[in-house]
Amino acid sequence: MPSIDKIHRILEALRRHYKTGMTNKEISREIGIPPSTSYRILASLLKYDYVRRNRKDARYFLGFTHLRLAEAVVEGMDLSAVCLPYLEELHNQTEETTFFALFNGQQCVTMQTCGQVDTRVAVGLGEVMPLHAAASGKAVLAFLSRKEAERLLRGMKLEIFTPRTHRSVGALRKELEEIRRTGIAVNRQEFHNGINALAAPIFNNEGRPVGSIALVGTSIDLDPAQLEEYAPLFIEAAASITERLGGAYPREIVEYWKQRENG
Repeated sequence: MPSIDKIHRILEALRRHYKTGMTNKEISREIGIPPSTSYRILASLLKYDYVRRNRKDARYFLGFTHLRLAEAVVEGMDLSAVCLPYLEELHNQTEETTFFALFNGQQCVTMQTCGQVDTRVAVGLGEVMPLHAAASGKAVLAFLSRKEAERLLRGMKLEIFTPRTHRSVGALRKELEEIRRTGIAVNRQEFHNGINALAAPIFNNEGRPVGSIALVGTSIDLDPAQLEEYAPLFIEAAASITERLGGAYPREIVEYWKQRENG
């Protein structure tokens, strides 16, 4: 096994056991290499802070070099470019318009779209997606910290776009609880008459929602059955994008959809 493969497997093992750490013996057993080999690799990784060792029990953990590298990767990453191949795949699967909306601290703004040319519904770049009415906005609002979400809710003007737009913060809060359970936000003609949408949040390496990927179409094409069918596709794509950003998708949401899939 080449040395880089051994290093990768050691780091991945430590990532999986990030809470408890691992001894050299446990690492060697898990990845299938001699303890002497894993010890030599760990000594080199320790030198450059890729791993750190607890002096009390000699357990190894990931080191702080990864944080520095992750920060540089995330800061230099174009989120729209990261999302585009997933949006293209989702468009091919659904034959509807897909888009990425970035959260700017107050609302979501469309930064990347796919399929608007050959579908019935177009979404413009720079289009604002309100947190209380658009699926992409609600997907983010549901996963902000309670403190930040409450601050936004208290100052929120519930602009009425259609007869189905939320008119009370209480009703919106109730829906946000359901979104936190499933990971999917739905807009059933709440933003535009005759238009339905669904969205799933994207998280950064700190677990904060930075935006969402969404699907939009006519209420005829995206009826409740279609929204239900497409939801797991968006969870899977959003989880993959989150992983590329160095984050981890909420475990309870992943488990929820696994249970749904297994019937």
